[in-house]
Amino acid sequence: MIQKGLEGVKVCKSSICYLDGINGRLYYRGIPVEELAEKSTFEETAYLLWYGKLPTKSELEEFKKKMAEYRDLSDEAVNILYHLPRNLHYIDVLKIFLSIHGSTDGVDEDLKEKAIKIASVFPTILAYYYRYSKGEEPIKPRKDLSHVENFYYMMFGEMNGKVRLLESAFILLMEQDINASTFAALVIASTLSDLYSCIVGALGALKGPLHGGASEKVPPMLEEIGNEDRVEEFVQKCLKEKRKIMGFGHRVYKTYDPRAVYLKEVLQRHFQDSRLFRIASKLEDYIVSNRIKNIYPNVDLYSSILFEEFGFPRNMFTALFATARVVGWTAHVIEYVSDNKLIRPTSEYVGPLNIEYIPIERRDENG
Repeated sequence: MIQKGLEGVKVCKSSICYLDGINGRLYYRGIPVEELAEKSTFEETAYLLWYGKLPTKSELEEFKKKMAEYRDLSDEAVNILYHLPRNLHYIDVLKIFLSIHGSTDGVDEDLKEKAIKIASVFPTILAYYYRYSKGEEPIKPRKDLSHVENFYYMMFGEMNGKVRLLESAFILLMEQDINASTFAALVIASTLSDLYSCIVGALGALKGPLHGGASEKVPPMLEEIGNEDRVEEFVQKCLKEKRKIMGFGHRVYKTYDPRAVYLKEVLQRHFQDSRLFRIASKLEDYIVSNRIKNIYPNVDLYSSILFEEFGFPRNMFTALFATARVVGWTAHVIEYVSDNKLIRPTSEYVGPLNIEYIPIERRDENG
């Protein structure tokens, strides 16, 4: 039996994340994700996913020191970044850097230690390249700032009183069971390749518009709609043209995506005057109330608006997703290789057999 897209196929057992698609619930190590988004921090949630428990105060302090130690880039790494073209997609920048860095990093180091290294440096790579692409000097990370505070500071050279909202979004994006990018990482991990290669593969999968790349497509779509009065016209046009409505639908969630629900509430409280938010909210109301294709908003609809409000460039949105999801990717790789088996599916062959080989001089040019 062929299960196209592997929908519903279980490839492993995991204690990292539970996704209840029927009831629209998401749990990290058994804790509701909304509770973590509201009460936890990036560092604490990362610790939870990697180590399987919430840290004690001393454990968290030691963990934060370790992340701070790994956060900055060496002069050699900065030199590599600053020899790249200035117009690359940010996902490609991450892939290039990880490929180079992975080739020089030690192979015997503990996987959790490598995971911390990789996650710690993602924001720095993005911020340094962003400033380089604008012809501006890099801003080094500060040890007195948290992971997400540092990211914003390195990007824009200032602090933002609402950065806690960005941290909540990163927590919501940190993990989501065996999605396409996580599975790509596991396939590579199952060959016993290195962790850097696993993450490069995951980044390639995430970039696609049917996965994390969808977030970059949402704001242009909302701008195309233009205002709330044109929502119905736009939806009907999409249906007629069989065009995908970005920011809606999910392979697993058959109801509201809890991450979208949380982020919509954040936007309502803090960015209610956003034109894109008003259009997105009206679009959601129309699609859900009219049961258009029985789809609901997913996390891309509202996370993209939040990223827009914080001033991030749109071609960085997928990389922002990766800055959070790298924690989940590495957690799954670490878990999978502890009881590893090579992932090697098969196909059902539907082509012909015993076809005669015809020498090239006898082949008909007309088929």
